[in-house]
Amino acid sequence: MNALSVTTQHNDNRRTGANLLEAALRPDNVGPNTFGKLFSRSVDGEIYAQPLYLAQCPVAGHGLRNVVFTATMHNSVYAFDADDPAATAPLWRTSLGPAVSLPDPNIGPTPYHDIAIEVGVLSTPVIDVQRQLLYVVAFTKEQGAYHHTLHALDLSTGGEALGGPVRIAATVPGSGAGSSHGTLTFTANRQNQRPALTLAGDRVYVAFASYGDQDPYHGWVFAFDAGTLRQTGVYVTTPGTERGGVWQAGQGLAADDHGNVYFMTGNGGFHEDGSELGDAVVKLTPDLALADWFSPFNNADLDRADADLGSAGPLLVPGTRLLLGGGKESKFYLLDTGAMGHFHAGSDSQIVQSFYVERPGGLSHHIHGGPVYWNFRGGGGPWAYIWPENAFLRAYRFAGGLLQTTPVSTSTTTDPTGNPGGSIGMPGGAMSLSALGDDPATGILWATHPYRDNANQAVVAGVVRAYRATDLTQEVWNSKMNAARDDVGLYAKFAPPTVAGGKVYVPTFSKALHVYGLLS
Repeated sequence: MNALSVTTQHNDNRRTGANLLEAALRPDNVGPNTFGKLFSRSVDGEIYAQPLYLAQCPVAGHGLRNVVFTATMHNSVYAFDADDPAATAPLWRTSLGPAVSLPDPNIGPTPYHDIAIEVGVLSTPVIDVQRQLLYVVAFTKEQGAYHHTLHALDLSTGGEALGGPVRIAATVPGSGAGSSHGTLTFTANRQNQRPALTLAGDRVYVAFASYGDQDPYHGWVFAFDAGTLRQTGVYVTTPGTERGGVWQAGQGLAADDHGNVYFMTGNGGFHEDGSELGDAVVKLTPDLALADWFSPFNNADLDRADADLGSAGPLLVPGTRLLLGGGKESKFYLLDTGAMGHFHAGSDSQIVQSFYVERPGGLSHHIHGGPVYWNFRGGGGPWAYIWPENAFLRAYRFAGGLLQTTPVSTSTTTDPTGNPGGSIGMPGGAMSLSALGDDPATGILWATHPYRDNANQAVVAGVVRAYRATDLTQEVWNSKMNAARDDVGLYAKFAPPTVAGGKVYVPTFSKALHVYGLLS
């Protein structure tokens, strides 16, 4: 099968979340009698990263294989045969150093529950097909010192390449929190490397936020030469104030065709001249110079309410200059990447569009991760899918360069207690879409989320769901329909499923990678 490889989080640098070369899986053959768990692969730690998939990858001693790569919080990277149920042993496994055991008095506030057990590889790696390398960042504690380290691993052997690894470090001018004598120094145990790595224009981008808002910290973005691992740039979101982290619930930085990168920041300092960019959408040039930005008119209110704009990442709408994103306020912002709008007091009338996906009420409706995009025949325009917490999965249609503010399709899924959306509270659904091009008969919207409990600062049971992408009232399958065969176990927070080659790869907190597919 000529399968599409999934080499980066949410499938591409626009972060559409869509595999449009999926020929095997369709709504009419994915059901409890025809589709389920084929096999699982045991690993040595919890998985927070999205699995990656490379078709016909040369592997030393094994020839060409379809390979699924997964990274663990125990600082291990595994390459598994993606198809063969009998191939239980990894094709290779590489250890990247000692992970940081939790609790640790230097990691996060006390008590710290956002991450459990240990911190190692937290973000989704990225694959460079041309160089046959996998780039990954590990967090280690060695002789009492904390380090974030960028590795380039040979896809064939798992061995270190390019003379790596390299430790991530920088000192820049700044007078903000944690500065000394007019400089800011990157402090590894204050900076959480949550967003997926981005490979664009021969550069690898690595971004940071915090461990549980433990001060002092800032939003940092680093650029490295993909061929040498030499650091080529660094950007700090709040050099004169504080915070402004880049976490995006694991979503990677987006990149356009010119190599510009885009991301959304969390609560922190903000200045109307763009020198401090907490709660903002930021555009940087490939060498990490500030190119443009937007922040909502109610920036100060978002900061006071801990309503991070950057709880999700941006989607660059294919074929347009539009950027779509939204955060904890559950409001969509549609921006023109050629003129993002900066800041206007009193309203956001200077941007293309903004509206509430779900109105604030008694329950939070935070958006985590990012939207998923599909343009299919007969849809009346492209659809953008979103699944906030405490809310139903829904899709919005693009028409005339805007989003229609009433959903074109909405799920009816409730959890075992009747809560809208299928789970209680954080974080809503982490989604992927599979289809064969624009054929409406082939589209499936896949999502992972907590089964019945709130995953905010807790480890809970998970579920995988599959919907007909053209009609979200039709849930065709979920992993609880035949739980004895298909159950997920513990939920891997924020990690969407990876769909490739007729299979669905689901990471878990239960030290396992599950592989689902057609049972025949």
